[in-house]
Parts: sequence; C-alpha cells; structure tokens
Amino acid sequence: MVVGALVIVLFASLVTTRTDGPTAHAAATTSQSPCSGSKGVGTNVLAGLGPGDLVAATDLSAQYQSSSGFPKKSRVWRILYVSTGVDETDLQLVCGLVAAPKAGPRVTNARAKMLTWAHGTNGVRQRCLPSWDPAQRLWGKTPGGLGSISWGVLLGARNGSASTGPLQHAMNEGWVVALPDYQPNDTYVVGKIAAANVLDSARAAAQLMTQTFSEQAPLDYDYLSWGYSQGGHAAMWAGQLAESYLRDTQPSQPTAALKLVGVALEAPASNFLVQPDRQPGLSLGDGLTDWIMHESIELVGLPVAALELQVGPALFSYIFGSWSKLAASSPLAANASFPAYPKTAAPLELGNIATAKGQKTIAKVITQCLDGSGTKTIKAAVSQYRNAKENQMLVPSLWNLPADYKTGDFFKGGLDQTCATTTEPGLVAWCDWVRWQLPGPTGVNPYPKYPAWAGETVPLFIAQGSDDTVIHCVVADGFSSKKIPSAANCMSKAFYDSLANEIYCPVDSLARGYLELAVFRKQALRSPASHISIPGQTAARSLSKSDLTFAGSPAERFISKAFADGLPNGCQTRVIN
Repeated sequence: MVVGALVIVLFASLVTTRTDGPTAHAAATTSQSPCSGSKGVGTNVLAGLGPGDLVAATDLSAQYQSSSGFPKKSRVWRILYVSTGVDETDLQLVCGLVAAPKAGPRVTNARAKMLTWAHGTNGVRQRCLPSWDPAQRLWGKTPGGLGSISWGVLLGARNGSASTGPLQHAMNEGWVVALPDYQPNDTYVVGKIAAANVLDSARAAAQLMTQTFSEQAPLDYDYLSWGYSQGGHAAMWAGQLAESYLRDTQPSQPTAALKLVGVALEAPASNFLVQPDRQPGLSLGDGLTDWIMHESIELVGLPVAALELQVGPALFSYIFGSWSKLAASSPLAANASFPAYPKTAAPLELGNIATAKGQKTIAKVITQCLDGSGTKTIKAAVSQYRNAKENQMLVPSLWNLPADYKTGDFFKGGLDQTCATTTEPGLVAWCDWVRWQLPGPTGVNPYPKYPAWAGETVPLFIAQGSDDTVIHCVVADGFSSKKIPSAANCMSKAFYDSLANEIYCPVDSLARGYLELAVFRKQALRSPASHISIPGQTAARSLSKSDLTFAGSPAERFISKAFADGLPNGCQTRVIN
C-alpha cells in the first residue's frame, strides 16, 4: 500500500511554481517498441518460451542520448520478456528497462554485478509504468528515477547532478541495472507476481548482455534486489523467492546464473495488518491499512483542505480494484507450486469490502496514472472522504467511524480488528488475501519468509524516514526524535522486529545474518524524512546541498559491501542524522 512518488507528483500538478515533477507521459508520443502492439504486453507468449526469456529489446540510446541525465558511456534498452502471473503455468509478457556500460558489464573471474530496481507506485496501467517514460523513471530525479539525487521543496530543495547519482555510479562501476514494469492492470502489491517480474527481468537482462556482448559477457552474476515503497514490497518478495523460483522455473535459452547477495528496501510496504499474538508491542489498529485509511496528507506543508490528499482511498482503489479483477479472471492451476493467492480462497467480491460509493471511486481511480491530469482526477475522486461520515468508502466494520466524529478528524480504520474476529465469508476471503501478501515472517503463505541463498540468510537493509505518513513511521508526541520510533508508530520498525526476532537475531542464539534499519529523523529544511524524500536521502553521502553524491551514501555502502561479501552477522538500528 504505497504511493511511490505520489505526493511530489501531486505537488507538481497542483502548485505551478514547482517544475521538476514528472510530466504527463512525456514518452507517450514516441514508439513503445517492443512492448506495444500485436506482439507486446497482454498478448500470448510464443510456444517454447519460459520464465525469464528475453523476447525482444529496443536500444533507446540513440533516441535518448541527448535527454537530460542520460547515463554517460552507457546503453539503455526497453525489453519485452516472459514472466509468470498467478502461478508458474501462467506465462505473461512483461516490459522493462535495462542499463549497462557501453562496453558491457565489468567481468572479474567470469562474474559481474547486477541490480534490479523495483519502482514505487505510479499507477497500474501499462502507460503508467517506467518503460513508458524512461527519462523520468530510470534516469530521472529521485524518487521517480535513479538519476540525480533530489528531495525537498523551496528553501529545503536538494537537486544534485546525474553525474553523481545512483544510475551513473552503477554504470561507472560496471554494474547492470534492470528495472521491471510489473505485470499491468490487476497485480498491485501481489507479492508472488511482483517477485517473478523482478527476478525474470534480471534473467532477461542477463540474456541481453550475452546476446549483445557475446564472449565478453559474464557467466554468473552477483545479484542484489533493491526497491522503494511498492517496490520495497516487490524487492523483499523477490529476495524471499529468489532461490526457489530461479531453481524451479527455467527459461528456454541459456542464461547466466544469478546469486542473490543482498536486499535493500526503502520505506517498504509491509505490515498491512498486525497479528499481535505474533508481534510483541503491537495492538489491533497499528497495521498500515488502519493507519492510512483516514489519513489526510498535507501536500504543501499546510493544513489546507483543498491541498490535501485522502491517501487511503487512493491506494485502496488500486489494491481492491486490482485484486477483485485478478481473482475473477485468473484462476490458479490445480497443482500450482507458486500460487499468487490462497488456493482455498473464496471469490473476492468487491461489494463485500466497498460501499456502492466506494466501488464508483475504485472504478474511476484504477484507470488513472499518478502524474499530470491523472493526479487531479484521483484527488478529486477521493476528496469526498475527508468527510468520513457523509461519504464512506468501505463497509462499516472497516471504516470504523467513531460516534463523536467531526469532519476532518483522524481516526484509525478497522481492518485489523475485523480480520482478527470476522466470520463473514466475504470479509474472511479479503483478509486471507491480505495476510498472504505480507512480506517477511508474518506472511501467511507457503513461501520462504526471508531472503536466503544456499541455506544462508542474505544481508538485508531497510531505510525509513521518521516523518513518513504513507508507510507510517511518525515520532509520537513526547518521544525523542533521536531515537527509532516504536513498532506501534513505525511500519519499518515492526517489520525489522519480526525479521530480527524470528530470523536474523533470535533471542539466546547467535546472529544468523546482517540486518539493518537505518532511520532519518526530521530536521527543519535539511531532512524532511518523508516518504518521498527517502530515496534521495538514502542515496546521498550527506544531507548537504553540496554533497549529493551516491558514492559513500548509506545505500551505496550497503550495496557495495553486499557485493563484496563484507557484511558481518548481527542486527542494528540507527538514526543516521
């Protein structure tokens, strides 16, 4: 349940003085080869192809080499590849982007390094996804892209150079970067599908390198899964499924082997609902869904209703709209080994979770991208829910309206309580889906609950801002800003705790791997520590305007040490600033 670049995009759309936000589908007038048309995304996969097979690639370098921020001495491709949908038998065509040094990946002892970047929310239609607009979504500014390091507005604005950003650093180091779109339309935060799309993009990128650079291409890759917001959910699921999925599903073409060496998450979507019997320190109502259900986000730092967004209804439209369609249109194979939802799940009826008014909102929002006119349409569609009494999006047990409610009041939703107690079959089905899609140890599914390779835990890094009202992590009144917020007030702390206690550093046992939670605290104009600032802040060597450099940043240090197998066993939380 994530926004990705939502707030910065809305700010750009609503405040005309801001000019650096994403544009309204800048690439829409240019060719989308090879992803569109009669052989593109949404069409049938040719017989004989398997998960991870590269179907086609278009070199974008000539078209975009004069584009601001395009990585130097590099090549970028738009790729079409095979991945899997609701299970391993459901083959789908997915689009994405790949960047590599112009001379090919740097090879040492037949090995090279590869990153996958799992992007934040920008909508679920194909036209909303990164391959449609690579200038914004790949080499554009953070948080939308991996180009120049950027965060903040007005006096607090930070705008670095693409020459010192994450993508250019990767190219300078000889790494390959793959950026999947995710299967469009009906798969929002569906963990298995997102994981497959990420992992298969890496296999397709490896095939592309072999085809392009022939004998100079590596035989093996050290591979790291990296993602933000919705993409943090996808990157974690990719880490959890990497070993089994890469082993048990096979492309038809020879493909360089991938070895998972690390997972890096930035404000990851997690803890959708809480299970207090398994999560000490948490109570019903502390889940992400309940926190954001009635959350009104200030877009310009002022409590002005006209410039606020009801973030819960916006995200619920993507979640509930896509899940209900996926459940209705894509049944599982009887013997599925990699099911995307519970095999025994009852049908998901939208009317069992959303009111008639809510269903109309969902139908309108799910067709929109989070940029340009789409953001205005979304904001208009969900603004009615600021008056949560007169306008109710979800059924009463979830909406949880207090008896003394006044318009504009914040209150928590009721998903946690409902899912813990309901026996109503329609709601039980929805709750089962939510629990299934949880990343990490609390997920109620048959998959591995942490990233591992060859039986060993893989290093895991989590970055979070302590003024994030989307992936909720906000310092409570009276609590020191120099400390990590409690799990009850911070989704990523709750996620970290479950991983530390059950996997990485169990009580009375030796540490089984490296786990870190790095938190930025809010500091006036220097550190917004917000949802949209975290990719930039994590990618910056310092918070100074003059030092917006990826080399030496928290993200780069973790990635480089993971590639070098240089991270010791142990768990730590720290406030970076």
